[in-house]
Amino acid sequence: MKKHLYFLLLPVLFLQNCSFLEQSDFIETKIISSDLNEKIIYKFYQTGIDDYKVDFYSVDESGSKKLFEHYISDALVTSSTYNISDSDDELIIRTKLFSDVKKFVTRNGKSIILTNR
Repeated sequence: MKKHLYFLLLPVLFLQNCSFLEQSDFIETKIISSDLNEKIIYKFYQTGIDDYKVDFYSVDESGSKKLFEHYISDALVTSSTYNISDSDDELIIRTKLFSDVKKFVTRNGKSIILTNR
């Protein structure tokens, strides 16, 4: 009898720890930069009552690559969250949500800078 209980309990415990079971409420996807070869987008999710997650992606003909992710609270969502400036080789995303600077160069050579300055 105990063996049957273990075999039934083991899959339940495994599935409980899988991240694909965590459902976030999707809010929006927005293209923030686009050229012939590549698009930079962000996806905005609500992860809890007062918590949100933002994922930045680079999308091209070979697929998509996650650049950055960060979590924000409800108090910061209603304010002007991002100031985006785009040039040919560089995309600067300014935000006051955190203090560090993140940099990434996409497969097509575009520099993405997430900064608070």
